[in-house]
Amino acid sequence: MVLVKAPVLLKYKLSYAGREAGEQQLRYERTRAGSRMTLTADVALPLPRTKQRWVSEMDARGVPLKFSERVEGRQNKVYEVEFLREDGVVVTRGEPEFVLPYTVDYHDPLSLILALGRAEEEVLTLPLLGGRVHAERVGEEALTLPWGEVQARAWRLRPGVSLIYYDPEGYPLRFSQQVGGHVFEAELTEVVHEPEPEERPEKKKKSRRRGGRRRRRRR
Repeated sequence: MVLVKAPVLLKYKLSYAGREAGEQQLRYERTRAGSRMTLTADVALPLPRTKQRWVSEMDARGVPLKFSERVEGRQNKVYEVEFLREDGVVVTRGEPEFVLPYTVDYHDPLSLILALGRAEEEVLTLPLLGGRVHAERVGEEALTLPWGEVQARAWRLRPGVSLIYYDPEGYPLRFSQQVGGHVFEAELTEVVHEPEPEERPEKKKKSRRRGGRRRRRRR
């Protein structure tokens, strides 16, 4: 996200084979180390229904330091990865569990979203654990969102057939991929700009004062 001001919460509607399939939220915020992206999703289709939470802790460059994935459904799954650059290793916990040498700056599924939003190249190859993602710009397309038409630039990701659409400010507008012979999509429905952490205590004080005045009027 190049121009997107953090912290921000992005809300998406999910669809599968043209049917409603749940909701998803993507939060982007700054941290002392760099930034954090958190994805939470309630996925109704394809079955079985699952609740998912992904978290990527990144450095100032957008390179992941730690990634975690939790899936609750018919079978629960917890998976964590630590990218220990100074120690020269990548350590995973869960399924699968292994230790790899840290030979390149790997990406995870969430840091990949950030990297593509920042990229100016036409073609990119990004290393992930277990393989590489080849990304290619495929031009621009007008998307109709709840607040109107938006001109979006698209990336095609391989292997597989996935597309990610971004607006000029770097917001991911739509995710599209083939799942089980059908198209699974997440489309942006709302952008919520949240206050900076240092502003929150002041706003809470104002809220308490407003509540006090209401109580005096009721008497």
